[in-house]
Amino acid sequence: MARVKGEATRARVIEGALRALAAHGVATVTTRQIAAECGVPLATLHYHFASKSALLQAVLEAMIGDMTESLRAEQGPSAGLAECLATLLQAAWRFAERTRALQIVQYELTLYALREQASHLAERQYESYVAVYRGIFLAAATPADGLDAAGCDALARFVLAGIDGLLLQDLAKPDPARAAQGIAALTAAAKGYAASLRV
Repeated sequence: MARVKGEATRARVIEGALRALAAHGVATVTTRQIAAECGVPLATLHYHFASKSALLQAVLEAMIGDMTESLRAEQGPSAGLAECLATLLQAAWRFAERTRALQIVQYELTLYALREQASHLAERQYESYVAVYRGIFLAAATPADGLDAAGCDALARFVLAGIDGLLLQDLAKPDPARAAQGIAALTAAAKGYAASLRV
């Protein structure tokens, strides 16, 4: 019972941290502000997370988990990689649009990690997203697609780079029509790149 309660409190702290990070920014938010947002004593927060860095790692893991669950939920049986790419990119964009404030937090987390000599956090973030895409591509690729694990990895990195670029543009100046064109262009480019990776 105590373990379940502890896990519930930990989850509550992570949810509150996400709200506090969205409101105050990664660089300036304090553990005191996070504790207030969670409605827990500061000592409770520090019991579950020894440092701000440990809490940010947990927040990042939660964000990666949410994105992974969202993308996988929209991936039904596909007729191959081309169909998978179209479905995945649309799903990724819908997720990004639903979580705009959290997308900003993700970019802030990356920059914070790099500035604080915690590059492992930034690396973990991007490698996790690559792993999500790579896993989806590996599951969808048919023998006719001719893509091995290395090809799926390269394609995952290409898609992530494209999504990142489109998202940064949209965060700076939202334009649904431009975003839709960008996703369509990225889908076509990803299909062409996938074809070039055939073994």
